Amino acid sequence: MDHDVDLGRLRAGRLARLQAAMRSHDVEVCLLFNEPNVRYATGASAMPIWSNTTFVRCALVPAEGRPILFEHGNSIHRSRLVVDDVRPMHAWEFIDGADAEADVWARETVAAIRELGATGDAVAVDRLGTPGYLALQRAGVTIVDSGAVTAAAREVKTPEEIRLLEVNGGIVTEMLAASEFALAPGVRERELLAVLSDTLLRRGGEFLATSTVCSGPNTNPWRAEATDRRIESGDLVFVDTDCVGVEGYFSCVSRTFLCGDAEPTVTQRETYGAAFAWLEAMKALVRPGITCGDLAADAPALPERYVPQRYECMIHGIGLEEESPSVCHPIDPQPNPDRVLQEGMALVVELYAGEVGGAQGVKLGDQVLVTADGSRVLAPYRFDTRLSGT
Repeated sequence: MDHDVDLGRLRAGRLARLQAAMRSHDVEVCLLFNEPNVRYATGASAMPIWSNTTFVRCALVPAEGRPILFEHGNSIHRSRLVVDDVRPMHAWEFIDGADAEADVWARETVAAIRELGATGDAVAVDRLGTPGYLALQRAGVTIVDSGAVTAAAREVKTPEEIRLLEVNGGIVTEMLAASEFALAPGVRERELLAVLSDTLLRRGGEFLATSTVCSGPNTNPWRAEATDRRIESGDLVFVDTDCVGVEGYFSCVSRTFLCGDAEPTVTQRETYGAAFAWLEAMKALVRPGITCGDLAADAPALPERYVPQRYECMIHGIGLEEESPSVCHPIDPQPNPDRVLQEGMALVVELYAGEVGGAQGVKLGDQVLVTADGSRVLAPYRFDTRLSGT
């Protein structure tokens, strides 16, 4: 897809933020396997879904200087288009003698760490398979968690990242419009899911992260997935667009629609109206300078009948994946009450409303950018006025 983002500036800006976070946390070098972290640090991506389930590529990032990308042999030519130093990774998976192969990988990794000017005594790692973990231990490397570093780097978005979130927001609105247009009695949930995926891929996105298109009784409880169920007139249908779009940026926007020409029931209107009112009130609280603890304390009250099946959080960060910060419901422990929202953060505000044992449920959510005077919705799409009454 064509866009007006300077990818060189995008990658340089992200690397600068990551290395600044490393220095502030006194980290010499990061060893990154998590695909979004590798992409954030280097700009390279190859077989992202497979790479997230295997250990075939990793990035060594020093606190100063250029990273080294260890890449799957058949993807080196692709990654060299965006990374200066790409080397073949010595993998240990899917072969006999994993420990011996992992020892080779560990020796090459330690040598590269020292080449970057780091001691290699302690390395910050995001995720690592057991053979690799044990091999680094045998090599005398102390492993620490890179989570605080990568979270700090990625929370506030660069101007180029914001532009990509806007580009992907446009794609998400098209996905929602296409799914709503295709919604009719007799259509299967999986057919609507295919509409979402088709629109995403045709517009330059990469893949759906979930398969959340649910109708009628499949909307309660939350966390169901698309089935071959035929949607009926009068059903509530919720669509969660969870998708990885252009340049790997994640989008998470939810809408619930009423299928067909049927009038909504009293329960449907009440549930949707409560969810819509909560979402609008929660979005209105988002602004720079407010803490996660204050957001939790000031959050609009979710009607008691929906609390037992509440969504796992009220707000979470978004970028190359679901990120920090997060805001939990007031009745749940808040792990980061002193975290302050900053201008340039991208957040998802969302909820699920459905009674235990209820016939149907409602999922609504918007993706917003924290701005100087509040927040701005990144993927504006209409709500179902038959259900909201607005």
